[in-house]
Amino acid sequence: MITFPNESARYRTAREKLLRKEIELRRAMEAVAEARRALPQGGLVPQHYVFDALDDQGRPAKVKLADLFAPGKDSLILYQMMFPRHPQETRDVAA
Repeated sequence: MITFPNESARYRTAREKLLRKEIELRRAMEAVAEARRALPQGGLVPQHYVFDALDDQGRPAKVKLADLFAPGKDSLILYQMMFPRHPQETRDVAA
């Protein structure tokens, strides 16, 4: 057992109690992850979702979701920017 210099008995008791809760939490998280991995495959994507991207020269481009999983594509990085809508936004999206 690792102890800290000059720790009190009260601290050690509280720390051990917290450690047990952390172990319980980790086990629960692992159980949820296992259940998630056991889910059956979802359905087909009903439409071609289009994302903003960069082309090979670094210029803005549009790319379909299906193209992100094409043969030879071994990495996928997504950024989701969650900012408030701009006051002049005209697209029909959730507020």
